[in-house]
Amino acid sequence: MLKISPLFSGSKGNCTLIRSAKVNILLDAGFGYRAIVGALAERGLAPKDIDAIVVSHEHTDHIGALPMWTKQTPTPVYAPERIADIIAQRVYFSDVNGIEGDFEVGDVTVSHCECFHDAECCFGYKFVCGADRFACVTDTGHVTEEILNFLRDAQAIMLESNHDEDMLRRGEYSYNLKQRILSPYGHLSNAQAAETLRKLSGSSVRQIILAHLSENNNNKELAFNAAVEACASCGAVEGRDVVIYVADQYKNEVTVCLD
Repeated sequence: MLKISPLFSGSKGNCTLIRSAKVNILLDAGFGYRAIVGALAERGLAPKDIDAIVVSHEHTDHIGALPMWTKQTPTPVYAPERIADIIAQRVYFSDVNGIEGDFEVGDVTVSHCECFHDAECCFGYKFVCGADRFACVTDTGHVTEEILNFLRDAQAIMLESNHDEDMLRRGEYSYNLKQRILSPYGHLSNAQAAETLRKLSGSSVRQIILAHLSENNNNKELAFNAAVEACASCGAVEGRDVVIYVADQYKNEVTVCLD
């Protein structure tokens, strides 16, 4: 059985807890260290209970808590091989494992796909325990057929829905920053996330967590409605055929359970 709990999700930091019967894994550790420890405590866990931290890429909103975390607790860290040296410079011990293929953490097998982001290297991940499959793809400017195939056999996915394009274009960000976000190596918009969900129609996906929302260029209602409409256009009713949750930057109480 897998249990997925988004702890923090957004431009200020990202961290997701994945639990099986035997292990506890953090996907990214980009929010404040004390906040992550507090969120874990609310779920009956302490840092010593975390068996691995899996890093998607080297941007601060995904690894910001690693220095303090590894100073306090020697948790094994897994990161794409191409950035393992970069991550190793941010931790207080040498147990940084470079990811090239599938690997195991207890009873969970972790595989990856490559995302398209303005980082040295960025991975999306799939966590498999028995018949349970959870996949996470954020921080990618576009979705390829390879990414779609990566997501299709998961029962639950976390998918980026970063911005509303109209809000971004009308907003106060600089022209260069807007172009970065909108580029094929930036972030997925609500419309791109919705199109991804349409293309996943007929797949195994039944539970959807929309993630990495911009506080300045998006809101939960816009992201949720775009996803609901996309599913409805393919005949899937939210709450009956699929369940959609929009992750929050600061407070998340949902836990997606697969069994």
